[in-house]
Amino acid sequence: MTRESREDEESQKEQVWKVLSEAGLIDISPDDFPERIKEAKNVLMGRLSELLEVTTDVQERESAAYSLATLKKLET
Repeated sequence: MTRESREDEESQKEQVWKVLSEAGLIDISPDDFPERIKEAKNVLMGRLSELLEVTTDVQERESAAYSLATLKKLET
């Protein structure tokens, strides 16, 4: 793995952590977890929809899609 690809991967992980943190998925009670994931997914779907209309910001689009996939994994 090249230095650049490691940095990109780290950047994506940081963005996922930021989304999870902002969505309140860090340090919440287990009972609230499913609803918080649903809320975060809805926000991400809205943002991803906006990004799909704009062809210039591919990196943010990929990051949003990656975050959505992570939330789906957490949901299961």
